Amino acid sequence: HQDAVVAQEALRALGVAAHAAGESAFTWGLLHGRERAGAEARQRELPEVWGAASDPALRAPLEH
Repeated sequence: HQDAVVAQEALRALGVAAHAAGESAFTWGLLHGRERAGAEARQRELPEVWGAASDPALRAPLEH
């Protein structure tokens, strides 16, 4: 999720720079949208993944 958020910021900056230079920013926008969708998907999955990772049985072998 963090990587996708950082990538979104970079892609937006690249799109703005392309537009300012008179170039098309369309591809940068597409990439930004893909990263945003990925970040939103990871955020929706977080409660289930966190719950599974928080299972005390996973830590039991580490306590010996």
